Amino acid sequence: PREKRSRRRMKHYYLPFLPMAKIDYLHLLALYDLAEYQTDTGAFDTIRYTSSAALAEQVKLSSSTISRILKSEKYADFLIVDREHKVITLNNNFRKSVNQPFVMLTAAEVKLIREIEDNLFAKYLIYLKYYCGFTKDKKNDFTAKQFLAACGYSTSSNDYVSKVSEYNGILLANGIIRIEKYTDELGHTRNRYTFV
Repeated sequence: PREKRSRRRMKHYYLPFLPMAKIDYLHLLALYDLAEYQTDTGAFDTIRYTSSAALAEQVKLSSSTISRILKSEKYADFLIVDREHKVITLNNNFRKSVNQPFVMLTAAEVKLIREIEDNLFAKYLIYLKYYCGFTKDKKNDFTAKQFLAACGYSTSSNDYVSKVSEYNGILLANGIIRIEKYTDELGHTRNRYTFV
């Protein structure tokens, strides 16, 4: 079937980079897997569905979760829902966009996000990917607290800070990133991140 062929061809996932977005990336990525390729946009950006219940079954989420996503303003930067024609258009075509920052995740990175099943991990990987891609040398350094502040989380929570350290270990073990330790001008040990 055409739908299955289309899904197999998706190698990369293009997402708007909005660190303060209060969405569930695991749910969003589940929708991405249903997207069909459109020749006019050159992107996997269209999902046709018969009902929210059928869509929920396809992405293995509850009907109430899918209904909430389709109605939520929180997802408006990521997808457009035409309820009358039952079509979802993903905002993942950045070819002509000059002002919208975005991130490209590989299939391996998305697979890892799914295995970890932690939305904060997804946000961290997306944040890391964006800022490493933003620099000329493809390296970046920032602290756990900088990441947490940028995403609207408490910087005083030791739980969150230790989670970031745990995430680094997962990304290293899976060959996604390299971390180079160095000492800054204030004598603090810092991490410099690079994607493999």
